[in-house]
Amino acid sequence: MSHQPLRSIAVVLPLLLLAACGEEVRDSTTRGVTPQADAIDGLFRFSVTLGAVIWLLVMGLLAVPIWRSWRRRGGDAEVAPTDRGPVRLDAPASEVDGAIAVADPTHVAQAEADHRVRNRLIWVGGIILPALVLVTLLVYSSVVGRAAAHVPEDGELVVDVIGHMFWWEVIYEDEAVITANEIVVPVDRPVRFNLTTEDVIHSFWIPRIHGKVDMIPGRTNTFTFTATETGDFRGNCAEFCGIAHAQMVAFVRVVEQDEFDAWVAAQQQPATTGASTDGEQVFIEAGCAACHAVAGTDAVARVGPDLTHLASRRTLAAGIVPNERERLEQLIIEPQAVKPGIPMPAAQLSADELEALLDYLEGLE
Repeated sequence: MSHQPLRSIAVVLPLLLLAACGEEVRDSTTRGVTPQADAIDGLFRFSVTLGAVIWLLVMGLLAVPIWRSWRRRGGDAEVAPTDRGPVRLDAPASEVDGAIAVADPTHVAQAEADHRVRNRLIWVGGIILPALVLVTLLVYSSVVGRAAAHVPEDGELVVDVIGHMFWWEVIYEDEAVITANEIVVPVDRPVRFNLTTEDVIHSFWIPRIHGKVDMIPGRTNTFTFTATETGDFRGNCAEFCGIAHAQMVAFVRVVEQDEFDAWVAAQQQPATTGASTDGEQVFIEAGCAACHAVAGTDAVARVGPDLTHLASRRTLAAGIVPNERERLEQLIIEPQAVKPGIPMPAAQLSADELEALLDYLEGLE
């Protein structure tokens, strides 16, 4: 037998383990920043630990009969065949036990002992232990479910998140703010996300904030959290929704309350741009306004992301590329090259028109 497969495993397995290591905890499911995420992580750790204990116990139970079998074979080898006495090979089945008892009475005692051990294993390992494990997991899961469930609180911030192919629409109804893909919330304040979708099923998941929650057409699912730490926390769509599913990224940015208030005040203002009106005219005439809205202009469509404050966002194309002029240009003229499957058509623009449009979009603070 060749040892090549074993060598390959010995090389590949450490490499896979190293690939999972890193200093960043951007998407970690074990480094929550909310009580809800910590509760879910606790259930995960408990389940893994319990599973490891059960596995060790089962391996131990399997080792016992193997060890006894080896021991019995060693003892049988020391007994000469003549010591066992004659055994009738043509005896009927009803007389076999008697013949074995006459030949070696210890076989009967050993068989009875093995039978008792098997009965105990069936009752303990097959009925009692699984029942205890399932009941324990049920109770713990119920406790975690209650801790992670939505509980209305006074003063909570309500954010509507709507899934699209393949981006996230974000609406702060009470604050009259509409944005996309990047969600800003204050630290130490209850936040409620209302989740739904305009097309297919999506699943909203920010690992360090909360568990996965499905977004189903015609239905609104809700979850609540209170972030205890500031920072940027990345998430993804966790339900396959089409060709660009893996490139449907969302960010939740947790900031201090004062910074959040300032961000809301800026988002409530109409788009401001220092560029000439040439870029805005290109935006309208090239068909961009048929899908995108820019507050304070004639562009009011809601098919694609709202671009009112596009220049203030850190990323483009639902979080997959940085918000840079080169990336923005490529997204306009070759959207499929940036994000395959995106329903955005390529714009047919002259060089001057493209430059004017880029200047306009980069000025939308």
